[in-house]
Amino acid sequence: MPRRDLPPIPYSDACEVIPGNEPENIQRAVQSLEAILLRSREDGGHFHGHVHAKTHGVVRGEFRVLPNLPAELAHGLFAIEQTYQAAARFSNSASQPNADYLPDGRGMAIKVFHVDGERALSESDDPQTQDFVMINHPVFFARDVEDFMRLEEVAVSNERKLPKIQKALTGGDWNPLHWHWQGMANAIKNASHLPTHPASNPYFSMVPIRFGQYVAKYRAVPAGDMPVSLLEAIAKFGTQADAMRLMLEKTLAYQQILFEFQVQLRVSENAMPVEDATVEWPENLAPYRTVALFLIPRQELNVESSIEARRALTFNVWHAINDHRPLGGINRLRKAVYPRAAAWRFSETDATRKPQ
Repeated sequence: MPRRDLPPIPYSDACEVIPGNEPENIQRAVQSLEAILLRSREDGGHFHGHVHAKTHGVVRGEFRVLPNLPAELAHGLFAIEQTYQAAARFSNSASQPNADYLPDGRGMAIKVFHVDGERALSESDDPQTQDFVMINHPVFFARDVEDFMRLEEVAVSNERKLPKIQKALTGGDWNPLHWHWQGMANAIKNASHLPTHPASNPYFSMVPIRFGQYVAKYRAVPAGDMPVSLLEAIAKFGTQADAMRLMLEKTLAYQQILFEFQVQLRVSENAMPVEDATVEWPENLAPYRTVALFLIPRQELNVESSIEARRALTFNVWHAINDHRPLGGINRLRKAVYPRAAAWRFSETDATRKPQ
């Protein structure tokens, strides 16, 4: 299908449509999250994060905004050419620190430092940063907060495994016409990615953000051909439990890693919904366009440095300037959930640091 050159739709508050039961569902989601976190600590003796429990490495880098961007792309962080110091976390998406050779979603989160602009949250605990949180799948597994809540309550229930799966797939309704087929497919695809080098994945925002006068999704894609050493690292470490960390260590000891950071502007209300996170925005209507480069230079990466960096940094889509404010129900859910998960993680960190 040929690409159409459509103008981007101007941002307005009306692009978000908040269901009347959403605040209640968000509160229930927070309660379910806390029950899951408590269970993880009771079962394993210590806390694991709700998602992205296993970090492969936290790296330093440079986020380079390109010069002479066209007017529709020159907004917020991207208004002028500038190089920012940044950090990135590579991780698996599961809530348990599983072996890397198992299928799973893979994540990359970028934190850009010293970004001026009005904050999306005035009470942000991470001032003057802009976070971009991504996974290697273009869409989310839940359509909205209600959809997410249904799956979350299944996870926290004490039902037997088979009824859990049945309820997750059907929502309690045995008419197949009413089943959540798209969400099921997205969840399966999201969790089925086989191990590969973290620098060889494309990473997606899945859900939209404000982009100054417009609305956009974003992604980071590897720049250029994969160097031979990345292929060697996959061949050498791909079947090991900590393959992702070992591949990053091996590669960054000898070479830099480069990603193109791209945005896709919203040009259609019907084909590019804000409130349905399971819909992939069609690239034939609006292609992704490169607005910055993310350079990870050669550096020493080890377990100790990554653990300390993870303790010091939190990644949150709401660590943002107002020009890049997160949009849609899943992001509104994150606004409530992320601080609770971070509080649990830091309380666990503080406990492990106390003298015996």
